[in-house]
Amino acid sequence: MQTFLPHAGFAASAQVLDDRRLGKQRVETLQILRALVWPEYGWKHHPAVAMWRGFVPALVGYGVAICREWRERGYSDAVLPALLEFTGGRVPEEPELCAGDLMPPWLGAEPLHDSHRSSLLRKDAAHYLAHFPEVPEHLPYVWPQPVFPRWPLRRGRPEPLSPREALALLGLEEAPTGYLEAVERVSRGEGAEVHPTAPGDTTAGLLAGLCTPGETLWLLTGTPPAEVTVTGGTGSAGVIGTASASVARRPGPEDVAAMRAEAEAAPEFRFRRIPPGAGAVHIPERVGLVVVADAEIIPPPDGPPVLRLSGEGTAWTGA
Repeated sequence: MQTFLPHAGFAASAQVLDDRRLGKQRVETLQILRALVWPEYGWKHHPAVAMWRGFVPALVGYGVAICREWRERGYSDAVLPALLEFTGGRVPEEPELCAGDLMPPWLGAEPLHDSHRSSLLRKDAAHYLAHFPEVPEHLPYVWPQPVFPRWPLRRGRPEPLSPREALALLGLEEAPTGYLEAVERVSRGEGAEVHPTAPGDTTAGLLAGLCTPGETLWLLTGTPPAEVTVTGGTGSAGVIGTASASVARRPGPEDVAAMRAEAEAAPEFRFRRIPPGAGAVHIPERVGLVVVADAEIIPPPDGPPVLRLSGEGTAWTGA
């Protein structure tokens, strides 16, 4: 199970995939969405699922790009309508996802994309050597550290949670040393700094965000996904051809309710990669907390409170 991303862009990734991989990606994307959202589906702890926790619209956007490319190559497709059930029928386009800070923070991390290029070379060197001539074939997969310990994980209300409620939602009995003090400071509108307990640990940012009104914007240094222009269309977005048994499986009542809740939920956490030396960072008014994962990033002084994550436990798979 995998979502192949040889490039940071969804459409760019779809365009270089060979037909066999492209066709399989449609079904695997649907399986990962079901694992994320359906209450009783398997694979919930597979790293290919865990990396997408909290980013259902982006994963649907990836699947749309895959299905769009598949259809443009002249193949039948019954997967696209099933994907759009997870966004209430809306088509999440790449430019919209990027502009809304709805992409996962690891998208654009070259170690991850290089590992996918290497894997594709091993699978079909004749096809991919022309696309990735300088990438070695022996690189292991890079699996990004999940942002969320499980999904769904939402505050689910405009008011902030208490620290006790937030810890329970995160599945924790107690917070690491210094975390609650930092939450108390940002709840008063002050800045705070914590040292994550392990590389990739997101607990401090999640805890503070759940205990703070408004949205949380997470800033980290890195190359953002390139701007793209959507050139293809999904047509009617309906079924073209016959659905396979795995695709044709219909959701039960609990699955339907979970998909509806996912489609209707407003984002509570957003993530933005900031290029080095980018200068001033714009913070939308809806943001109640900024989490900064790099000392070089300087949010506006008159903005919402800032929680800084210090040390080496702040990045997702490199710049």
